[in-house]
Amino acid sequence: MKRIFFISIIGLALFSGACSKKNNPAAEQYQKAEELYRQGDYARAKVAIDSIAKIDPRAFDEIRAGMQLMRRVDLSINERNLAYVDSLLPIRQAFQKDLLSKFKLQKDEKYQEEGNYVFKKDRNAGSVNRSCLRIQVTEDGQMQLMSVYSGATKLNHESVKVELPDGTFALTSVIPYDGANNYRFVNAGNTTEVVTYKGKQMRSVADLVYNSNGAKIKVSYEGKRPFSFIMDNNTREAISASYELALVMSEIKQLQREKAIATKTIEILKKQIADHEHDSLDKKS
Repeated sequence: MKRIFFISIIGLALFSGACSKKNNPAAEQYQKAEELYRQGDYARAKVAIDSIAKIDPRAFDEIRAGMQLMRRVDLSINERNLAYVDSLLPIRQAFQKDLLSKFKLQKDEKYQEEGNYVFKKDRNAGSVNRSCLRIQVTEDGQMQLMSVYSGATKLNHESVKVELPDGTFALTSVIPYDGANNYRFVNAGNTTEVVTYKGKQMRSVADLVYNSNGAKIKVSYEGKRPFSFIMDNNTREAISASYELALVMSEIKQLQREKAIATKTIEILKKQIADHEHDSLDKKS
């Protein structure tokens, strides 16, 4: 009788164990996540992995295996991102090289740590003897717009407005007089004013000029008295070319940053996966 009872207990335990394996929601959720990972559906795979602990907080084997699967998912994502960056970076670099052939680098090695790219065809480059807009791009990829005024009467202008015939307009930031980014001088009775707007301070103006599709652009200097003129094609071409150069330089910097992050992340994940190789469910079976 005792022997029969003992055998019954063992049979019941084995049956219960078999049932628990077949009816294990956490294990089923892990398998679902694994399948999504194999299909390349990484976003849904991550959601499925996160759900394992919610389904059964005591399913320690499945939770640990899920963490290892999450590392594999992240590894695949970063490898995919790296492949994309590696394919795009040479294309953008070739485009930058082509654009740079239209510019010249101006740099005084004695006084400047960073030079400026100036459009070769820009007749306004370096000019302080006539009212005009000048444009340049730093070696670091920042656009800089300079509003130059030359005349008999002072304007004391601090900003620029550009406007299309339909009333669409854009403004630079206001740059108060400081003797550096906003400076003035008088020579032989003639007043010269130069104001420099950097990066975001002039981006909306460059956006409007670049996307104007050849429409007439009115340029107004905002100061103590009104002053305006119509932008010539030379200035429009210089601003548009500089806009493209700054844009591609910024894009290349971002791609290089993404490549460095992905490369380092892949290195870390591969080490973590190797360190936790026994956490996978197939290693436990």
